[in-house]
Amino acid sequence: MALAYSDPAAVPPHPSLIRSGGLPTGPGVPPTVPGGPRRRIDLLPIAEGFAVSAPAIRELQGVTERSWVLLAVTDLFEAWAIAWPPGGRIELHDHGRSRGAVVVAEGALLETTVRATKEGVAVIGSRRLSAGEHRTFGPHYVHDLINDDRHRAVSVHVYGPRLTSMSYYELDAAGRLDRVRTEAVPPLGPFDATSDHDPS
Repeated sequence: MALAYSDPAAVPPHPSLIRSGGLPTGPGVPPTVPGGPRRRIDLLPIAEGFAVSAPAIRELQGVTERSWVLLAVTDLFEAWAIAWPPGGRIELHDHGRSRGAVVVAEGALLETTVRATKEGVAVIGSRRLSAGEHRTFGPHYVHDLINDDRHRAVSVHVYGPRLTSMSYYELDAAGRLDRVRTEAVPPLGPFDATSDHDPS
């Protein structure tokens, strides 16, 4: 079971299976700064570090639908491991004001990116991300991911600042990008191990 730690290097060798409903931070824990983190950090090395062991996470073994486990959460970022069975996908979405880094730890994922032009027409590009490859992106980056292979894929996703909202999109008949809905992402507590909200 993966749990949240303020310092990923401080993970004890045998974490317990504790889950909370989101406990308030205690003394000595820096509070979250309203409007965003105090400083910007490089998310890619964090994702690459977690990707080394993500395929071995017990909760991601033998899955028949996309599953995710929270790896770490701080006031600056959150990190997730996601298992993608064959055919596993998420619709077009963004991560609100958060930046992100995605590293494929096992298998391969096909990413499709979409952005609107001044004329409102979406530009589409696709890229296959194989094990060890990554994608970094800024706020309001619209993409989807799919495992179009016959084998499981595992990826690590790190967002900073932590996710507060995600918007979902469709392409209309004229090829314009339409926002279908925006969902608020509930805050995570320091001992949460997963979330009902899809962090992809």
